[in-house]
Amino acid sequence: MQTKLDEAKAELLVRAARVAENSPAGGAPPTGAEGESGLAGDALAAYLQRYYLHTAPEDLTGRDPIDVFGAALSHYRLAENRPQGTANVRVHTPTVEENGWTCSHSVVEVVTDDMPFLVDSVTNELSRQNRGIHVVIHPQMIVRRDVTGRLLEVLGSNCDAHGAGKDAVLPHDALVESWIHVETDRETDRGDLKQITADLLRVLSDVREAVEDWEKMRDAALRLADGLPDEPAPADLPVTEVDEARELLRWLAADHFTFLGYREYELTKVPSADAGEEDALTAVPRHRPGHPALGPGPHQPRPPRGQPRPAGPPGVRVLQPAPGRRPRQGPRAQAARPHQGQQPCHRAPPVLPGLRGRQEVRRRRQRDR
Repeated sequence: MQTKLDEAKAELLVRAARVAENSPAGGAPPTGAEGESGLAGDALAAYLQRYYLHTAPEDLTGRDPIDVFGAALSHYRLAENRPQGTANVRVHTPTVEENGWTCSHSVVEVVTDDMPFLVDSVTNELSRQNRGIHVVIHPQMIVRRDVTGRLLEVLGSNCDAHGAGKDAVLPHDALVESWIHVETDRETDRGDLKQITADLLRVLSDVREAVEDWEKMRDAALRLADGLPDEPAPADLPVTEVDEARELLRWLAADHFTFLGYREYELTKVPSADAGEEDALTAVPRHRPGHPALGPGPHQPRPPRGQPRPAGPPGVRVLQPAPGRRPRQGPRAQAARPHQGQQPCHRAPPVLPGLRGRQEVRRRRQRDR
């Protein structure tokens, strides 16, 4: 059942399509080459419907149809060429004089392959920079491209990102892409806009590496859990602690955490400040045979001034390694966040694995008081 806001949104998109021909938003809509579909006539109306399909009506009502059309056209032009496995990012503050349309905020535009964690990663990076987020538009577009990455066609609103619509059959070369439009605090300094672009390209590269290596990282956690009982350990180390460590690793691998990277480290002794010795971890080179490194590199962006650095990654330390075995730091992990529009998933057990022993000690101390 449509509300008045839904009807206002639908009417706004119709008006945006009507004014497209006479819009100063960078000229006429692109048309296809060599017989391919472009943005003209019904194709333009279908594109606008697809682009704003999941946008809340209140985020559009009150906007000039030229600006609604201009934002969608700007994103289309960013997507016109995208080689396989890359991301296109543009951060700008559109003006009528320069772009033919305007926005009261700066605009972030992203075109990349559809994968998990994209919207959260982009908005988290902007939040890390203390930039307010005002509007997020995130259509999943089904497109066709040639071998060079040139955009051939954007399929209509009757096609679903997870398969064909009732009356549509997806072409064999159809791709699902994420097009992300974020409106953030207005920024006019070109140097800052270029830095935001560079930061987002780095973040999107990390997301791609983490997603592509996720299954391998999960397998690494399970392999560590299976191998812990065979590792040499001090005689006074309770078996229950080893069991809890294995249970914790398996719990992490059961979709409770998002694995971002996996590294192995060498444990050595170095001189300490008190003339003694202390442990030091040195990362094994990424490409050393037999020591895989998965996911993005272990870099951490500097937090904004006044904010503490995030906690380091959890790890697995193999005590007293046998000859020829190297201590390993297990998968770097970060708590998984729900996708936009989803509620957090509370699946944690009553007591987190790995903490049962500590909680039992705490209970004993409380009883003894």
